[in-house]
Amino acid sequence: MDNTMKVEILSRELVKPSTPTPTHLRDYKLCLLDQFLPEMHGGITFFYSSTFHFLQSDENDDRNYCRILKKSLSDTLTDFHPIAGRFKDTSTIDCNDSGACVVEARINSNLSDFLTSVNQRKDIHTLLGKLVPTLDSETMELASKCMLIAQITVFKCGGVSISFCLEHRFCDFSSVMVFLKSWSARARGGGSDDIALPDFVGSKFLPPQDMPPLPPYQNLLGNRNTTRLVFDSPKISALKSKYFTESSDQYKKISRVEVVLALIVKTAISATRSSISNPTADAKSLLFQSVNLRKRTEPPLPENAIGNLFWLLPVMLKEENSIEFHELIGKMKRETTSFLEETVRRIKGDEEGTALVFKSVKEKGEIIESVGEVDTYWCSSWCRFPVYEMDFGWGNPVWVSSGVVSSLNLIVMEDTKCGEGIQAWVSLDPKVMAIFERDQQLLSFASLNPSILT
Repeated sequence: MDNTMKVEILSRELVKPSTPTPTHLRDYKLCLLDQFLPEMHGGITFFYSSTFHFLQSDENDDRNYCRILKKSLSDTLTDFHPIAGRFKDTSTIDCNDSGACVVEARINSNLSDFLTSVNQRKDIHTLLGKLVPTLDSETMELASKCMLIAQITVFKCGGVSISFCLEHRFCDFSSVMVFLKSWSARARGGGSDDIALPDFVGSKFLPPQDMPPLPPYQNLLGNRNTTRLVFDSPKISALKSKYFTESSDQYKKISRVEVVLALIVKTAISATRSSISNPTADAKSLLFQSVNLRKRTEPPLPENAIGNLFWLLPVMLKEENSIEFHELIGKMKRETTSFLEETVRRIKGDEEGTALVFKSVKEKGEIIESVGEVDTYWCSSWCRFPVYEMDFGWGNPVWVSSGVVSSLNLIVMEDTKCGEGIQAWVSLDPKVMAIFERDQQLLSFASLNPSILT
């Protein structure tokens, strides 16, 4: 990061619910699927332009609005009481109103200059990490046990970034959006119809079990590089047309997320093999796709259901020579269809559902161990979530980023601002990334870290 670009922490505060949590809600039971996630914070950062001037009643406008955010958070935590609590054991959150951590900061840079620097840096996660509270050691001394850690950073121009880091063991991205929708509605003074209320059905859907604690999660930032790819809508259509006839059923059934993911994974596999001096002929790769269960169970789970209500769907990919694009996407499609038609209806809170979860976790481990040196890729899609509608009072964000990717070989996909393109964050070994970013087929359909401001 430019040495002249400094972030100054102004304050760190624990915000508690405005109304104490009732005694009968003190113990919040996790869902069984939550229990297989380590304690770690997932993050998202929103950037807001300085063109929205409001609440400018004095010279401390940034801190004045921080008070608005803290008050609205306090009210929101009354509904989302587990977020103000602390883990009690492997199946329970003690909703003790200890609070969420809010960090106030300022940066000696204009928002436009900062976003321009994002386009010019190879170490994107290092730059964006300056705005993420979980990467600040002093903040984590205070907030290490907090479910929510948020940082509000004010730019010289009056623009603002808000980074939200929520405990992944408590919730998935769909849950995060329910929480942020509620908080943002209160912050901007929205009506009751705008305020989303949580539905804590996870423990009824799949009750928790007596399980030992998982080992601590190690976030090794130094073993990978992160790059940002943007696929606009015409290029996604062109990619589909290259391999499938537009009038065919295949073309119509393949989603933009599937076609973009297939290209990224194919390129990553090819780059990995090219980075090895003597690749084995029978090399294999494993792709885990995250599938949201809410609308797919019988009966469907509520839209505002809170928890890690997703399934990691494994797709084993053999690489006898080089994997063909249509074969890769066909395998991904077949595995997804089989899961949705045969497996998802069995995932529910009975003995069969619980057994199915444990069987899946066991098989995942056996697959990874049986194939030896397998390259495992993980994909999470945030597409179709209304991240660009998240208005905390400054209007809609000018950019949204998940750029501080936490794991090697992780692919996170988001909508572009128009809603039709895809912004993909890809995390790879540095040697692999150097080859990946030069792949001509990839670059014919994707823009490598294009300007955010255009």
